Amino acid sequence: MSTIDVAFHGFLAGDAEPRTSKAGKAWTKLRVGVGRDEAVQWVSVACFGKAAETAAELKKGDRCYVEGSIRMDSWTGNDGVERHSLAVASFRIDKTHNIGRNRPKRERNDSEPRQAEPALNDEIQF
Repeated sequence: MSTIDVAFHGFLAGDAEPRTSKAGKAWTKLRVGVGRDEAVQWVSVACFGKAAETAAELKKGDRCYVEGSIRMDSWTGNDGVERHSLAVASFRIDKTHNIGRNRPKRERNDSEPRQAEPALNDEIQF
């Protein structure tokens, strides 16, 4: 089976779960949501090496950037229905500080004039 490399931004469904392999090597398990609302796709991410150290610091709701190799897993659930999920073996993960919840709050200077919002019936020129 060929390897497909991916890169995506997402958010954590829960805190990172640091683990240790049978060989004694550290790795970190994550569940990352990609997309919004009804279109969210959940991806199981396993981070290894330096990425495992970075990932271990992540908490529920943190936004992150992930690079790795993706595959489709399938299994049969307790109800007998065949299920599928996406899994990524990550070789790079970074907390993204500049988008969403992780964006630093901007200080507002009240002496600066605010731009007026366009009225709903105004035509916006591009």
